Amino acid sequence: MAANNSVKGPAAVVIGVLVLLATYSSIFTVNERELAVLLEFGKPVKNISDPGLYFKLPLIQEVRRLPRTRQFWASGANDVLVDLPTKDGKKIEIAIWAIWRITDPEQFVRIMRTVGNAEQQVRQRVRAGVRDVITSYDLAEVVRSSDRELTYSFGLDDLPESDVDDLDPTEDLTKVGEQAKILFGREKIMEEIRQRIESQLAAGEDGAEDRSIDRGIELVDVGVSNIGFVQSVQQATFERLTAFMEAIAAKYLNQGEQRKQEIINKTTAEVERILGEGVEQSERLRGEVEAEIIELYATAIRTTGDFYNFQRTLSVFEEALDNDTRLILTTDSDLFRMLKDVSSSQSGKTP
Repeated sequence: MAANNSVKGPAAVVIGVLVLLATYSSIFTVNERELAVLLEFGKPVKNISDPGLYFKLPLIQEVRRLPRTRQFWASGANDVLVDLPTKDGKKIEIAIWAIWRITDPEQFVRIMRTVGNAEQQVRQRVRAGVRDVITSYDLAEVVRSSDRELTYSFGLDDLPESDVDDLDPTEDLTKVGEQAKILFGREKIMEEIRQRIESQLAAGEDGAEDRSIDRGIELVDVGVSNIGFVQSVQQATFERLTAFMEAIAAKYLNQGEQRKQEIINKTTAEVERILGEGVEQSERLRGEVEAEIIELYATAIRTTGDFYNFQRTLSVFEEALDNDTRLILTTDSDLFRMLKDVSSSQSGKTP
């Protein structure tokens, strides 16, 4: 009896441990951020969408956990669509993104197996859908949503038409002032892309649309994060625009210099005209004054007669002669006759 009891004790412990392990391995939890699929010998047999505590058969069933949250994919450096031609012949490059989620965990495990495979499918379908749709529209339709008037144009809208005509808009630049007619717009194009990708995700491997093939995933949204010209076209566009702006600047500079010279010439001519008129007026006034002086002298001479001449002669002699001056006069000189007349008049007056 004692031997049997000694054997049953360890056996009960082992059995108890195995029961605990089996119980522990049969219990699992699913949180609010997860979806779960119960696999039996590798085949999905049950979807688990609600969070909580669940049971499974140990060693027979296993749990595959999947994300309930929306998954985000964005094109990296190797996924950017380059050299993508639009309908009007513009070569562009596009960076895209997509948001998707798992809708049917069981079907997802059966078809897609892993999240990585699903993301690869989304990547391929998004790239193909964007490529197919973008090439069917003009660049203006892709980047604009309405016909609203553009308010920023590098200041080229104010240029004369003769300057604008020099700009070549055939490849990468839209002609200044020209407003493209928008028939669809970016929003409608992105909706078309989304619908096309949804159809492609529900298509068979041969590309034919087959709604019976369900990958258990759903495209939530898709968008374009960046649209730009390819690098070579960007460089050529910038160089051409730089050359165009420099030509316009040089033209305005030449026009400014020409206008400056015209203003200087006009100002110089006006100054010379004013100076000429001043000189002419000055000479005319000077002539009038001198004529008036001469007229006054003539009037004085006519009025005073010999007295004026005598007075003027005395003034001259007074300024020219002093006490030390000696004169040698001839008998026929005016001064001698004057002095003689003065002497005669003084001797006649002597008593």
